[in-house]
Amino acid sequence: MEKKPLLLYLDIPFCPGRCAHCAKPALEPRADWREGYIEALGRELRAQKDSLPDYEVKAVWIGGGIPGHMADPQLGELLRELPQILPLDPDAEITLKVHPGMFSVDTLELCRHGHVTRLSVEYVTRNSYEYENLGRFLAPDAMDTTRMVLGNSKLELSFDVLTGLPGQTDATLLESLGAAVSYGAGHISLYPLKLLPDTALCQRWEQEGEKLRQNQRRRLPDEGEKAAMVQRGAEFLTAHGFREYLPGRWALPDRECRYFTLEEAHAEVLGCGLGAVTLLEGLRSENTSDLSMYLRYSNRPDKLICRVEKL
Repeated sequence: MEKKPLLLYLDIPFCPGRCAHCAKPALEPRADWREGYIEALGRELRAQKDSLPDYEVKAVWIGGGIPGHMADPQLGELLRELPQILPLDPDAEITLKVHPGMFSVDTLELCRHGHVTRLSVEYVTRNSYEYENLGRFLAPDAMDTTRMVLGNSKLELSFDVLTGLPGQTDATLLESLGAAVSYGAGHISLYPLKLLPDTALCQRWEQEGEKLRQNQRRRLPDEGEKAAMVQRGAEFLTAHGFREYLPGRWALPDRECRYFTLEEAHAEVLGCGLGAVTLLEGLRSENTSDLSMYLRYSNRPDKLICRVEKL
């Protein structure tokens, strides 16, 4: 009997800084916290070893924060061990989330050791003013360093580019897309910026909205401008051989992201890690967001769950 496709999401919630538009909780990437966390993640995965006989993991996503900057050998070893822990397709797509400029030779070695096949680059924008407005922690040209480290690597490159940024214009969006293409992107996700509550960007607009609207480098594009930007972006990507295979997801031929494709087809998901969400057998379950509790009970997935609901 053919096994059902399964997505595996590994939530590693460490990030070197908080961008102004980000609402997701993230932990300071201290070495001692990271080591203990990866060990706990391994225990949670091993506790699932014999619970999924009818499934085969087709794609793995390693995100949550920006785990690619850590280059911890323990993470590479855990990924290398995955086929012995879970029913992993030998040709599974394994994606690691990275930040431009925070990809070292050690990270590249982690990818080789852990059989990572794709990098999801949190690129966002090439424009320095837009970067500054979002409080990003490295300049846009930091991607030059990442490209140099990658060298002749066969890793697939996916770039995230945002639309509707403060101060963004058609010209700066096309500049960002052009940079992504020049860096070798075979896949580009074109996301609209969301002004989420409890983020620094939202608070700034609540306090200084009228003033910011008068500043061309800080104002948010209106709905008509955002729609026009997306259209210009679509025209640019089409002219460069990309196809929109899912809403907002653009890829060169045969370079689509399997994780996104299966996610869109409502494949079931096993989520492991702090606050991770699992969608399995008609239920949605969510892990605790309490780090101490996660570390303590990582080998008891039933005790990690803080919320369950029917899909």
